[in-house]
Amino acid sequence: MNDTACLNAATETLMPDAARRYLAHTADGRPIREIAREAGCHASTVLRQVRKLESLRDDPLVDGALMGMKARDGGDESLIDAATDALRDLCAPGAMMLYNSDLPQPAIVQSAGEGNARVLRTVGLDLAGSLVMRKWIAQEGGTTVKRYRVTQEGRSTLPTLIAARDRRADHALDPEARFEAGAPDRRRRGRTVSSGPGFESPLAILARRRGPDGQPFLTADYVKAGERLYEDYAIAGFRPDDLLGWITPDALHRHYATAKLTDDRLRRAAILRVLDAVRDLGPGLSDVVLRCCCLREGLEAAEKRMGWSARSGKVVLRIALQRLSHFYSGTRSKESALIG
Repeated sequence: MNDTACLNAATETLMPDAARRYLAHTADGRPIREIAREAGCHASTVLRQVRKLESLRDDPLVDGALMGMKARDGGDESLIDAATDALRDLCAPGAMMLYNSDLPQPAIVQSAGEGNARVLRTVGLDLAGSLVMRKWIAQEGGTTVKRYRVTQEGRSTLPTLIAARDRRADHALDPEARFEAGAPDRRRRGRTVSSGPGFESPLAILARRRGPDGQPFLTADYVKAGERLYEDYAIAGFRPDDLLGWITPDALHRHYATAKLTDDRLRRAAILRVLDAVRDLGPGLSDVVLRCCCLREGLEAAEKRMGWSARSGKVVLRIALQRLSHFYSGTRSKESALIG
């Protein structure tokens, strides 16, 4: 099944069809029966959609998205990649979207402990409203400042969005560039840097450095492994301290039990991959990878938290990423063996 079939036709353009029909009726003044005939559905279906969208306009994000859609006449296909990045950040532990009508744009923030939070990215009103109408995020509360968190539907959609973007990026590269040995993976590195305005993950920083021999400090495979773990961790929905500081495998058993009770197949697979990777790395190496790749802690902060000497973290991180790369290579081989 191709990506369009997986996402269904509606996600080719991020704004739901119901929103377009709503605007056709309220903004363009077209009769509901005419819209229904054009859409190939019953007039009562369009009427219900119109009434539902009208009630949703109490949400400032939905209202802003509909107004923006009216102004630009619906062309919003370019929002899909931005939606993918936003959902990835919202799946991170402790992440939420905040919005106040006095602010120019909603912001995705992540709790950093002890009442601190950092901004992962800002998003446009049209994108944020589309996420609400798609039911990928939902309002959690707040009076002056509205809070939104990712829904289970949003978590389930994220892997398909990521796969669709990866495939588009692969097709955009010419065959020689795509298979050039040792060439840096520009898709993954670009995604690493895009976690927020002015923010770069430790992987993005180390990927630019070169060793005494002039070779990159981190190979493309190491960077891809770190980003793959970040994606799995976000989809799995672990809390920041769930997998840190474990000593024996028994500490991971409750998380394996959680995976067995999870109805969402994609989330269950992500939980199991993360747990297997963490167990394969062992207590020390898994901590530095989780902190730098998944929780996006800086190397200096990770060194202090783990009681290491200054500038030792990057060497340990590289060793851990090398092992993680072997783990994911083995995982792919097992998955390939099951095909057919």
